[in-house]
Amino acid sequence: MEGLDNADASLIPFLRKLADSIENGQLLPRQLQHIGEFFMSYQFQEQAIRDGEENTESPGHSFSKSELMKFIVMGWHIYSCILTETSISTD
Repeated sequence: MEGLDNADASLIPFLRKLADSIENGQLLPRQLQHIGEFFMSYQFQEQAIRDGEENTESPGHSFSKSELMKFIVMGWHIYSCILTETSISTD
């Protein structure tokens, strides 16, 4: 358990420094892309948890693993196109 506390203690200053670097424009585009991907993944997982809690009260709307993967990949593709200013193909 002590190792977990140490990891948490390291995470706090890391995230603060990361936020400062983003605000000050000190990151490379690739670094910012990784952070954006992490952010989208985290937000998606949090929403899935909230949706799962709601679905236990009113079942009937759930996603298969395949559907979730398609959603994540589509979001990543669109986000990548936005970062690189590439048009999104409709094919």
